Amino acid sequence: MRICFLDLSCRLETVHDLETNPRGGMVSSLFKVSDYLSSQGHDVCVVADIKTPATTKQGTRWENHRVDDEFDFLICNRGVGDGYPEIKAKHRILWTHDLPHAGFIQNPKTIKAFSAIVFMSKYAEKVWRDFYKDIGKSFLIPNGVDKSLFYPREKDFNYLIFASAPNRGLKRLPFIFDCIESRLKQHVYMRAYSNLKKLHPGEVDPEIRNEEEDGFSIIYNRVSESKVELKDPIPQKELAEEIGKAGLMILPTDYPEICSNIVLQSLASGTPIFTTGRLGSASEWITHRNGRLTKWHPVDYMIYQVDLIRNAVEILENRKLHKRLMKECLKTKIFDWNEIGHKWETMLNRLS
Repeated sequence: MRICFLDLSCRLETVHDLETNPRGGMVSSLFKVSDYLSSQGHDVCVVADIKTPATTKQGTRWENHRVDDEFDFLICNRGVGDGYPEIKAKHRILWTHDLPHAGFIQNPKTIKAFSAIVFMSKYAEKVWRDFYKDIGKSFLIPNGVDKSLFYPREKDFNYLIFASAPNRGLKRLPFIFDCIESRLKQHVYMRAYSNLKKLHPGEVDPEIRNEEEDGFSIIYNRVSESKVELKDPIPQKELAEEIGKAGLMILPTDYPEICSNIVLQSLASGTPIFTTGRLGSASEWITHRNGRLTKWHPVDYMIYQVDLIRNAVEILENRKLHKRLMKECLKTKIFDWNEIGHKWETMLNRLS
């Protein structure tokens, strides 16, 4: 098969950026899926905002311009526009991603241009079908995890970790951690791996940034001056080691995640997660058996944080319960990237 992936919001200097993950915890499903298909002998290219075109080790060609070839499949990731009818393809597939912005289609009629739509969670499918009534055939294929990296290490039960973009709740960490620490007899510590410029280059969030020349918000200053250890994102291998030995992952987010890599990676590492309930897709993987979801939404600012703090203290004071949560994390059904790639290949064969 000849396959073209289109993602005009994937801003990169070189393909090496994705292969080495210098932006830390961020891992691209676009890179993983396209490379799997290349490894199976398919002719695959990715058209993205990449400054230096190149070919990956698996043979995927990354281009910075629209190609004139004819493909069996054109897979539109983000920046869908009108479906790019100028690119010739027997079948068009819409791969939905971030719902709040670039994932959506402005003209509902464009939906009819696609043979199928790929959703990454049940939540994503529900939202899209609520908005677009003409959606036909669809497939549910979530993100995967590199299980050769993300697995349990020797646990430090008193190590709390946050690893995500700042707009996933970074500003709440100092208060949350201070409250947790003040209620425990044992020593606990927390590290936050987060930097907006490294995780999401070019993205501007008025809550995160101010008018300082370096682009950093006062929020960074508040966190760095607190007891939380604020660190830049680290490569996947190092991140896996940190998550693997951490006792708890705390994500006090108000962002509706479609299929969070960090949630899947944490569960695969046997690290229970505390995060926001009734928001996004988190409840499709996190339950009361392998973590905690708040009963309150972040807009109920104080009671939301109290809910999260109480749950964390309960777990940290009860080692037997803490160990049980860790074991349940490993029972959660999470696919590795080869399994996800195989799901994609199976889907394409069915549509051929």
